[in-house]
Amino acid sequence: MGKTIGIISIKGGVGKTSCTANIGASLASQFGKKVLLVDGNFSAPNLAMHFGIFDYESTIQDALLRKTPIQRTIHKYSENLHLIPASVEGRAITDHYRLKDCLDPLKEFYDIVLIDSSPNLHGEILSTMIASDELYVVTSPDYPTLSTTIRAVKLAKQRNTPIKGLIVNKIRNKGFELSLEEIEEATETLVLGVVPDDLKMLEAVSKTAPVTSHAPKSNPSIEINKIAAYMSNSEYKDPRFLSKFKSLFLKKDLRKDEVNRVINKE
Repeated sequence: MGKTIGIISIKGGVGKTSCTANIGASLASQFGKKVLLVDGNFSAPNLAMHFGIFDYESTIQDALLRKTPIQRTIHKYSENLHLIPASVEGRAITDHYRLKDCLDPLKEFYDIVLIDSSPNLHGEILSTMIASDELYVVTSPDYPTLSTTIRAVKLAKQRNTPIKGLIVNKIRNKGFELSLEEIEEATETLVLGVVPDDLKMLEAVSKTAPVTSHAPKSNPSIEINKIAAYMSNSEYKDPRFLSKFKSLFLKKDLRKDEVNRVINKE
């Protein structure tokens, strides 16, 4: 059986959907996992658009409203990567347990079912939390986002869904940004991934392609691959020269998120 992973945040603009799309693509292409991406943002979906999928007859709402079997809503992007889009009409779902009921049987056919949750604090995010075996929270290194991240973490803990860690997106390495240590202390949650703010991410969106295929040697691609490796308990070696140098001679000089991944894998 596979596992269901929910990617959540309760603030728009942090790049949650981009992270979900790229992590799913990395799991499928870099690590050979059978992946199903699910758009759990029922009111304002856009996950399918990241892959250039604009024309589809059946959506996750059709399955949740019992209009069609869940299997008929699945769209094939590549051999290992499939996707269930949501309707842009924004049809409301009131049964928060229905998403879990629909997705659980599919775990027999996929290694990982990855849900892109709604950023709004209402029933949609609860659907993702209930359906997921574990959660990751996407945040960015600023105070307004931190306050909503703290709230998302508290909500997940109330639902008793395990939170594996934080993914800090849009890092610029500026002095005015919150440090990873400050974010961990405030949320009481480990940072397990750091994705830089890079134009390659925006280029990939414009090409409706994962950044790992659009710019495979770019910094965001490599960081996405590291997160995907951790999620799937796979090995991944950073191909960048400086990282290779550090691994040989500066083993103690590891970033906070790298240390967290190593410790949590052991």
